[in-house]
Amino acid sequence: METDAREERENKMRYLMFLLGLIFANVASAMDCEKVPDCEELGYSKAEDPNCADDGYMFCPFDSSYKICVQYNCAKLGFTESDKTSWCNRLIKCKGNPRMTLCQNLCEIGDVYYADGSCGKVENYEASTSPKPVGVVYWLKDNGAHGKVISLKNLTSDNNTYQFDPQNPYDNSNQFLFYGLWDDKGHIEGLKRYTLEMFKADALNRSSELFSGAKNTDILAKAKTKKEACLKGQYQEGTKEYQQYCIPNAALATRAFYPPEVSADNKFVGQGKWYLPAIGELMDLYGYDFNQITGLTGTDGVLGNIKEIVNKTLESLKAKGVDAEKFTEQYHYWASNQTETWFFKLSMVNGSRDEGALDNYARASLEF
Repeated sequence: METDAREERENKMRYLMFLLGLIFANVASAMDCEKVPDCEELGYSKAEDPNCADDGYMFCPFDSSYKICVQYNCAKLGFTESDKTSWCNRLIKCKGNPRMTLCQNLCEIGDVYYADGSCGKVENYEASTSPKPVGVVYWLKDNGAHGKVISLKNLTSDNNTYQFDPQNPYDNSNQFLFYGLWDDKGHIEGLKRYTLEMFKADALNRSSELFSGAKNTDILAKAKTKKEACLKGQYQEGTKEYQQYCIPNAALATRAFYPPEVSADNKFVGQGKWYLPAIGELMDLYGYDFNQITGLTGTDGVLGNIKEIVNKTLESLKAKGVDAEKFTEQYHYWASNQTETWFFKLSMVNGSRDEGALDNYARASLEF
């Protein structure tokens, strides 16, 4: 009896184990059947393909964040079969048609910057085949993919009204200096008023106002001066004195500027793309070691190596018939930063950064 009972219990246990085995086998089979394939293993990627045409991606059906390019429309992407070797820094081939190439915008200090957003060596510039030159590269980041450009010439204003004419920005007969808004300690709300310690700290901070000329220029262009005579209406609006002392002429000029023979709505260098450089950007343009800064003004940290390179390009362009001029070594160039008492300016004679409110030159800068 006891043996029969034990056998019955064992048989029940075997049956139970058999049932459990069937259940787990079915579950495992179902899991194998429903396992989602790995999109990355299938060749899909989350990365953007710079050579993929619009609507050229096929998305992984199991995870739409993964994609693969199945269409390369070379012409639509801007690739052509024309010869670009005379002015292009680096040619890249279209994956869909290697005969078609595109000029990759990797620039170097001293390169000519063109109206189509490309860069090139000045020795490769040819008036008959090259795009329209509009500036010279003076600072770079991201291995030359992005940087800053300075205009080919000083901007000019009318000697009587101090107004700027964007359709005639390089008037060779009127190389007049820019006044306006900085005279007589005309402080601007919204701009940092730099002390020595603030200046030393921000000189090592590339995101600070010392390197943010575009942001500063926007503030200046909308500014109202705190100059008492202007506030009290001592200068009648529209007069030479009003234009000279109460209007942010240099900032307005750079915002209105666009290069001659270039469309105002050019997406690379058109109107509104340019600005009045910050003092840190003018220091970049001259050539500085920012770690050597000890004073608010002076020549500590001056290298001068970048100014020499940029001037050489400007002189070479002029020799090739381009309306370009090297920096004027007289007076100073306006910066878009305030000190506690005046505004910054930089000398192109020795790179000295100074403060004051005398008449100065203005040259426009551009980021790409």
